[in-house]
Amino acid sequence: MKEYMSSYERCLAAIGLQEVDRIPTDLHDFLMCAEDSGMDFGQFVLDDGKMAEMQIKMWEEFGHDMLLIENGTAALAQALGCGVVYRKKGAPVAHTTAIKKLEDIRDMEIPQNIWDSPLLNAQILTVQRLVQHFGKEVFLIGRGDQGAFSLASQLYGMDRLLEDLMDEEAKEDVHRLLDLCTEACVQYHEKLLSLGVPMTSMGDSTAGPDVISPAMYETFAAPYEKRVIDAVHAKGGMISLHICGNATKIIDKMCNLGADILEIDQKTDLEAAVRESRGKCALLGQINPVLLSNGTQQEVTEAVERTLETVGGKTSTGFILGPGCALGGDTPKENVHILVNSVQII
Repeated sequence: MKEYMSSYERCLAAIGLQEVDRIPTDLHDFLMCAEDSGMDFGQFVLDDGKMAEMQIKMWEEFGHDMLLIENGTAALAQALGCGVVYRKKGAPVAHTTAIKKLEDIRDMEIPQNIWDSPLLNAQILTVQRLVQHFGKEVFLIGRGDQGAFSLASQLYGMDRLLEDLMDEEAKEDVHRLLDLCTEACVQYHEKLLSLGVPMTSMGDSTAGPDVISPAMYETFAAPYEKRVIDAVHAKGGMISLHICGNATKIIDKMCNLGADILEIDQKTDLEAAVRESRGKCALLGQINPVLLSNGTQQEVTEAVERTLETVGGKTSTGFILGPGCALGGDTPKENVHILVNSVQII
């Protein structure tokens, strides 16, 4: 067995498919941070000092190896013109579109003052604070918000986008929209890397088989995800890709995009993901956040044990144990302790 490693070393080795002393752990816990702060969520996600403080407090309590830093899925959408609703409970959501007609994309540009947008600015300042606090004590990931397809659905509207995917006359403008969204994604990921995080993360939540077909994924999502992945690598960084829902039908395609980690939802077939990712990328997941929120301690223990058995045990490389998606704000801390402590070697 490998000698003791620091959290940063452990994560780096697991991502690089090298030998580890034990599987690293991650908590996608920004909603728990918001809940514990006692603030309205809408105020919390704009307060970089409080967001950083609560991430540090969560780490001090749980001791997880990897921190995934984010403030929701509406930051880039807001910066590109969408109206955002801030909620007392729950992450902010893009509420109104930025594009009235698809052909408006022909004249649309990324604003020069994009970093002044409230949610982006708060996320950037939070990442800065956590980089300064932790250095390389733990492994920090700056969430780069949505992938191009999901961002396009926010800017234009999901229903209209899905209709136009099947309209040959609209296809050129759809790709113009995806090009602009990709450029915005690249700029954001490069900004996060410039702050000192070793890895960014891209969530293309609506690009999976629960929403579009695998063929549409290959045409309208995968090429744009790859452009962001390649841009991050060109800057010397690493990147994680997450698609919500059951991604089993496209897991082979996702594994070939070049992302360093795939964050897999609990609905995805873990055995298939392990098989397809072998030698290509690491996996992160896949404990059901609903189970972590509502399940008994025994149920959580059994779910973690099944996951560890599937990936090959506590010292397997290429895997980071964590929730399949964001933890609910009301997740019992006892269940989180079970998840994190389950990988300890006695």
